[in-house]
Amino acid sequence: MKRRLSWVVGLLLAACDPSSDAVEEGGANANDRSDGNAEGDRLESGAMAVSPTGGYIVARRNTTTLIVDVRGERVTELDLVGERFVFSKTRDVVYAVLANLKGVVAIDLATAEELWHTQPAFTSSAGAFLARVTADDTTLLVADYDRVFAIDPASGDVRSATPSVGVRPVDLELLPGDRHALVVGSTTWADGGPHTPVSLVGVTDAKVTTVDVPNCAAPISILPDGSRALLSPTFCTADAEARAKGWQNPDPVSVIDVDASAGALSFVKNLPGFGPVSLLADGRAVAYLDTTRMDPSMFDDASQIPGPSADRYHLMTIEPRSMAFELDPIGKQLPRFAPGKDGKSLLVDASVVVVRNEVSATVTIDARGKITAEVKGAFGDTSGSLFGVFDLQTKKYVPFAGPAASLDRFVQLGDGSQVFTLKETAVGGDLFAIDVAGRTSVDLGRSLRDIGILPDGRTLVLRVRLDLDAERHAREEFCFSKDARTCDATIRYRSRTPQARD
Repeated sequence: MKRRLSWVVGLLLAACDPSSDAVEEGGANANDRSDGNAEGDRLESGAMAVSPTGGYIVARRNTTTLIVDVRGERVTELDLVGERFVFSKTRDVVYAVLANLKGVVAIDLATAEELWHTQPAFTSSAGAFLARVTADDTTLLVADYDRVFAIDPASGDVRSATPSVGVRPVDLELLPGDRHALVVGSTTWADGGPHTPVSLVGVTDAKVTTVDVPNCAAPISILPDGSRALLSPTFCTADAEARAKGWQNPDPVSVIDVDASAGALSFVKNLPGFGPVSLLADGRAVAYLDTTRMDPSMFDDASQIPGPSADRYHLMTIEPRSMAFELDPIGKQLPRFAPGKDGKSLLVDASVVVVRNEVSATVTIDARGKITAEVKGAFGDTSGSLFGVFDLQTKKYVPFAGPAASLDRFVQLGDGSQVFTLKETAVGGDLFAIDVAGRTSVDLGRSLRDIGILPDGRTLVLRVRLDLDAERHAREEFCFSKDARTCDATIRYRSRTPQARD
């Protein structure tokens, strides 16, 4: 515990040191579990993913995987370590990308039996590490070291493999209609700048069209109609040669046009700012601008360039079609943001932030070992509030009343009225409830391993670690709740073997 506390304190103190090497986070928050975490995101031990029907939950342990049958109220423990899980949308099957280059397996969720196990001709230096499945469950796409394989979900047979899409792809996303996918490869440096291959891949014919994007690799955001994509890293850090040639790390927002029917892909332009980019429900995109790392030549309208006395960080709201954007100053620090369900606001979490100067920070550790951080300077706010809402229409920040509730892992109810979030601890997180309309947060006084939500948008899944039983078997509880306080139903797990005594 002392090691964890010292790390957090060190990070916050380093945040106020201009010479610090601490890594700065981007503004967009990738910790929203409201979609069930079922689309192949990497699962750490203790995390879980919910099937599209809500009938099953896959939960990771250190060396095993749990299949929770929600309707049958039972848990089955499998002797496999899955890192990514992709659920079929037409049948009760999950495809697991295994750790340690062990390939891909299909699991029947109703019986918890393995349907097939395949290890395509992956290179010796990498295994499957990205996966997506089409909505009709006819093709499973799996990326390895530099290719994408199309696998038959019924048999596990490899139907096709693409030519190279770039070494170690960092993102694989299906386009609307599931006939094509976009793949983002890793970045190389040449001619004084970055080069990232972005490829359009045919799902059935494995044809590849690749465009060179002058930016660093990052997760890609695709517009709902699939005709345009935005790619933007948090930091685009040059190699020594590029720095010597004058690379200034502008971390741009790259705009890419996609014509899937013609198999065409084209780089349009770089906008100033940095990412990762979040797409809002109203069609706009949100990125960020750091005035110390911007390239003025990327501004078509010079009047938009922030002056020397402007706040360091700005929120960048982009209309993806016209590529017009607005900048709103948000202060001298960069909080984490998450789009609200209403599409009109951003949840703001300033409890995890790395700052390089001009922001005061204090850290308090109470008798229970909880850390309270106070950071001032965001949005001109001097109250020390770490959590609130930024209204994208009024461009005003409203802090929440109540204890700071960090967005380390969270879910939003389907109507956007409440957020339930875990404030990270060494063994999971402390649970908080946020009333979005009432602008208040409450510490619910309990800790969880993980939190999820069923597809109804109302039923929470609380994963609770229990004490060892008398025979030293590990135990867990999956609590289904509407308010995160009481359980409407409970499913319990007990390990098959006891833990060894010290």
